[in-house]
Amino acid sequence: MSNNKKAVLMLSAVLFYIFWEFIGQHIFHYYYALHKRDQFLEKYPTVATIGNSGGVDNNDFYGVDAYVKDTRGGGANLGYGAVNGYPGKSASIGIGIPKHINAEWGLLNKREEGQVGRVGFEAYYRINADIDSELAKKKIETLQHYYKNFGDSLAAMQVTVDKENIYVFFTLNCFSKVKDCTPNDNADPNGYVVKSPNNLTDVVVLFEGEGEVSKTPFKGTSFDRKH
Repeated sequence: MSNNKKAVLMLSAVLFYIFWEFIGQHIFHYYYALHKRDQFLEKYPTVATIGNSGGVDNNDFYGVDAYVKDTRGGGANLGYGAVNGYPGKSASIGIGIPKHINAEWGLLNKREEGQVGRVGFEAYYRINADIDSELAKKKIETLQHYYKNFGDSLAAMQVTVDKENIYVFFTLNCFSKVKDCTPNDNADPNGYVVKSPNNLTDVVVLFEGEGEVSKTPFKGTSFDRKH
């Protein structure tokens, strides 16, 4: 091999090393990370990008602090302070199949006519419970394939309270007054899909539980002023 060829090969090797050290490996790691992320999301997809926190009765006001964990190791805050009615307050989230809920909520006293300032709470509630993620997955997938002509871009995960009762709903927010919510044939053989508390759209119930009740704030919760 001539000296010129050796010099060209050495220069090429040096240039490749410099490229790899400063640029190439970063490009490789970037696309490898994207590949791993896509694999992860395929196995553990985001099912809802909207979060709701509210109550069943429009006349009852609650303070809600709730966190729902999902099967991919993350979760979402689904407690948005003072709320009432269904679906209540909304926020942008990103959550997969739920597997656990940790929630505290309080029922506010009714405000008397002419009353100003704080009204205080009538009762406090809390729950810390697992969610059957396998059943939740089946229910979510049922609703995702339920409609003939409506997608999942408005999918929401919802925490809804009613006194000591607490629910986690999943909905696609298809409202028949403005959208085509015709279901596919035999779309729900297990009867998972039910009407929302306000009877305006369809939901699946991923969790239904009864919280512990107290007339005073539970220690260490967001309602405990000493905490």
